[in-house]
Amino acid sequence: MVLSEWLLVGVASTFAAAGGVAQRQQRLRHLQRVTRSLSFPDGAPRVLILSASIGGGHNAAAAVLRHDLERLGSHACILDGFALATPLLSRCFASAYPLQLRYTPWLYELQFRSSHLRTWTRMWRRIYAGLGGVAFRRLIEELHPDVVVSTYPLVTQALGVLRSTGRLLTPVAATVTDYGVHRLWIAPGVDLHLVPSRVSAEQVEDATGEVRVMQPLVREAFRQSRNRAAVRQRYGFAADDFVALVVAGAWGIGHVELIVRDVVECGVRVVVVCGKNQELAEQLRREYAGCSTVQVWGWTDQLPELMTAADCLIQNAGGLTCLEAIACGLPVLMYRPIAGHGVFNAAAMERAGAARWIRSADELRMVLRGAAAGRIQLPVPKIDEDAVPAAEAILTLVAGRGARIGTGRTFAAQLVRSGSS
Repeated sequence: MVLSEWLLVGVASTFAAAGGVAQRQQRLRHLQRVTRSLSFPDGAPRVLILSASIGGGHNAAAAVLRHDLERLGSHACILDGFALATPLLSRCFASAYPLQLRYTPWLYELQFRSSHLRTWTRMWRRIYAGLGGVAFRRLIEELHPDVVVSTYPLVTQALGVLRSTGRLLTPVAATVTDYGVHRLWIAPGVDLHLVPSRVSAEQVEDATGEVRVMQPLVREAFRQSRNRAAVRQRYGFAADDFVALVVAGAWGIGHVELIVRDVVECGVRVVVVCGKNQELAEQLRREYAGCSTVQVWGWTDQLPELMTAADCLIQNAGGLTCLEAIACGLPVLMYRPIAGHGVFNAAAMERAGAARWIRSADELRMVLRGAAAGRIQLPVPKIDEDAVPAAEAILTLVAGRGARIGTGRTFAAQLVRSGSS
């Protein structure tokens, strides 16, 4: 969360109190209209996935879960729970988040670190549970799912409060796709947290339910094997080209221009994917118009093929893009990470053996030139041996549906007791 967003939480709380019963009833009627258009068929486990349109990762993770759950015979439905429960906050967060990272990243860093403190986390947990709790209860009562899954931290917090206070009997699972686990992404009361690594699990402190390591939560296309030579030929890469793939995420946030400049100076072939940031894509196309070793892409669905063709991924945030590279077996370099969760993820991924954190332009030149010349072998990122498919782990909650709070030992606690690190 960014500082301006927390101010918006306070403003929204004031509006909610001032609006009184009439506005709350209006929001609940809208929620009821939405749920009436949805239904779960009988005869299979019913899974409600609550996401948020803040960045691209939460909805992408939700889509992967739905696909995998349906492949296992379940019925899954995705809703933007954040927008349904608190539409004003959803709109404000979607606009404030990229602006904060672009123009005042130091404020984002300050808020990210301060909100990781347990006292602040508890306060914001209670605030958002008060804002969205009634809507989430009504939504679940209308749809009667067998299990609810959250892919967005604030939704997770509200569901955790409902579950721990006994106002929600349906089991709840939450996914965390970042290697660095911020305290706001974990909620007491949630029955199952799914995290991407053992290092991530070790960071979990407040969970009262089970914590399990999941396999990379990515689309099937990233799990498929391809003929690498044929894919490289299709994209025009020579056999001896070293290809660095720079992916700027859905919004193209961070010092992407500086990252590309530093990578180009290493003398390797560069492919840049700018996401939905058309301004960034046009700027880079103009800057490298005469450079045959640089390709600039906007939004594309060809990332699985590009990751097959590339020799490394260069990223500045972590999250779903890194999980996709890990699933492809593509070495990951974290470079010039964005404030807050970018730096947090870089440190956690390095500890987990999932990425190398490059801390300077000189180190980047040494690593990329050495890798291109064959003097340095970039490590293939590791997936923990005990990682489980997320969809299978979620469906275990259906079989054990009931009051499970406090009965599960966290994976992190098990590691501590066994002496693992």
